[in-house]
Amino acid sequence: MKEILPLAQSLAPDTIKRLERAAELRHDDALVLMKNVNLLGALYLFGHSAEMCLTAAYFRSAGCTGMTVIDRDTRRQHMTRARTIEAEDGLPLMNSDPHPIVGWARYLRYRRSGSNLSESQAQRLNEAITKAQVLYRHWRPELRYKTVDAKAGQMSEVFSASAWFLDQRGRL
Repeated sequence: MKEILPLAQSLAPDTIKRLERAAELRHDDALVLMKNVNLLGALYLFGHSAEMCLTAAYFRSAGCTGMTVIDRDTRRQHMTRARTIEAEDGLPLMNSDPHPIVGWARYLRYRRSGSNLSESQAQRLNEAITKAQVLYRHWRPELRYKTVDAKAGQMSEVFSASAWFLDQRGRL
């Protein structure tokens, strides 16, 4: 009998293209769960989809190409740097949360602020922070361990923010 290889052995490293494709797939998975009234599962996947979109946008702004490998150490180095930079509100751009979706949005705006942004580009980056904050009001990776029911209003806010991030791929 042929041995079945562990799935983890076939995982390719993250790249911008793979993160964006995974964001699309997780968003589609969440839509299926939402239709089956599994709101917590859907909310969880919508949050991860948005996080992947933001992470890909940040690394694109940092000069990575679509197929540049983004390994754990690279991600950790960028996150550590963001935690040492103080934003205009006096807080670090990124907090110590392991899935800092608002931090990725703030770091993206910081990174892009040095370039000549049009008014619409600057507005889109500000909107990314606002959408990330709305999403983070309801989403945490810890949801995977919980049995609480998500409410329709919570679902609506997370779905809307996640769909916005997916639509903005390549424009952030």
